[in-house]
Amino acid sequence: MATPIREWCLDENDQPNENAARVQAALDLKGCMCSGGQCKAPVIFDAMSVTVTCTANPEEHTCEAYDEPFGEIVLGVIDQIIFESETRPLPTTAELEENERQRQREVASRMAREEARALGLVEFTAHVRPDGRRPDGKTWSYTRGEWVREDFRKQQQQQVVDKSEYVEVD
Repeated sequence: MATPIREWCLDENDQPNENAARVQAALDLKGCMCSGGQCKAPVIFDAMSVTVTCTANPEEHTCEAYDEPFGEIVLGVIDQIIFESETRPLPTTAELEENERQRQREVASRMAREEARALGLVEFTAHVRPDGRRPDGKTWSYTRGEWVREDFRKQQQQQVVDKSEYVEVD
């Protein structure tokens, strides 16, 4: 019983995810239900060990999250999460395409910032790299929006250095 709770409440790095937060929020509403429901102290849900622990009396009020008195709440939240994941509509082709365009814009923006920094540019526009193979000997310039020679950045950086070496004499 602990495995499905871990699967739904831990991310790929075994860290609590948003589902664990939902379980914790549901438990926060009730508090500790040990001692016949008299305790009412705050509890902590541990998705890794799949336990619920009372903050006031952890030695006596710790139990498996799927057992009484907390199992109904924890498993109810997990069931609701599963239901939502199964009934959530799949994204449309247009939504998937828009998500991909947004991802490409984010990549272009990040790459353009790096390129602009390397070239000493203050103002620039980010250009998304076109799909397909790159032409031989070329690389995409995210700040220019065109294919440029592979040594473009090095050449541009050299020009910036060359210009900075000149000293004005009055």
